Amino acid sequence: MTRWVLLVGALLLSAGCAAPVAGKPVAAPVTSSAAAAAPDEVVRWVDKFCGVANYLIAAGSVSAGQPTGDPARMKQAMSESLGRVVDVLDVALHDLAELSPAPDPAADTSVELITTPLAEARDKFAAAREAVDNAPELTGEVFEGVMKNMTEAVTGMTQGVEKLAVVSLPEQFQRAVPQAPNCAQR
Repeated sequence: MTRWVLLVGALLLSAGCAAPVAGKPVAAPVTSSAAAAAPDEVVRWVDKFCGVANYLIAAGSVSAGQPTGDPARMKQAMSESLGRVVDVLDVALHDLAELSPAPDPAADTSVELITTPLAEARDKFAAAREAVDNAPELTGEVFEGVMKNMTEAVTGMTQGVEKLAVVSLPEQFQRAVPQAPNCAQR
């Protein structure tokens, strides 16, 4: 049983919890009727919104170190990796909360659609870390519970990040994209 736990733990730590996503967030194309510049407050809001997206994309590319054969060190590494993911989501959720109230209430709805699955993912990652930290050792039963929470967390995080790419912001927010440094293409 210990070998099984070590093997699965090694795979988990070497694979990381998220797959990196290439690119930058980009809003839908702006129609010719929307060619006018957006108000400054909208540009600042859109810049912060794209900043959250960029942060989540960059955080997804961080990988965990190679696990060791020592069960105590593996438990510690697992706890630290889960803690880093919780920290990333805490920052993203804080930054998303700072976007409300938006200059247009329709944008608040978009933020809520993204925030809900990310908050659920954060809670599942935190529960997984708590289970690891509270277990005297990583038994098969403990590991199963941790994996269940992590699977649900990754699903929620994926949903939140996918919603970032497809969320529909009001027209004046779309006009602000070219003026917002965090939304610029590289």
